[in-house]
Amino acid sequence: DTWKDPAYTGPAYKKIMVVALTKRPDLRQPVEDEFRRQLRSRGVDAAACYECIPDVDKISREELAKVGAGMGIEAFLIVRVLRADTRIESYRSSGAPTSSSVGRDSMMDMQWGAPDPPLTKRSEVATLESRLFDGKSAKLVWRSTAEAVDPAGDGRGIVRFVTVVLKTLADEKLLKL
Repeated sequence: DTWKDPAYTGPAYKKIMVVALTKRPDLRQPVEDEFRRQLRSRGVDAAACYECIPDVDKISREELAKVGAGMGIEAFLIVRVLRADTRIESYRSSGAPTSSSVGRDSMMDMQWGAPDPPLTKRSEVATLESRLFDGKSAKLVWRSTAEAVDPAGDGRGIVRFVTVVLKTLADEKLLKL
């Protein structure tokens, strides 16, 4: 789900502050750092909010605007976790015994006619909202909601999520990439 303000015609932003609104420090810093890393690798000057405002409870619009103005920030990319869940999916393996294999003795069929146990896949899933605000007017310029899946639960889903968001912002000509 993506929306862009049709009245915004540019220019593309070149100096952005990334703000991850979550009380989970194990999520806030990696999200802000990954956005900053990918933005900088594309030539965009980017700042991570946690370095300026370490306490997420102290992030107010006024404080953010004040800090941003002092740094010359042109836009704020605010990412908020709407929901985080663990998704567990179970399914049968392709080699599950059929009625014709009952009584077969194999390593996979330890008991006569016993079906293979179901395979289980566990994934961390987060529904994230990203909003881009103009630094001067504080107007919402762009918004997107996406589901990020991290099958291993090791943070690689953050990299994929950030890549998709930045590609969309570049396609919309909102970032100078």
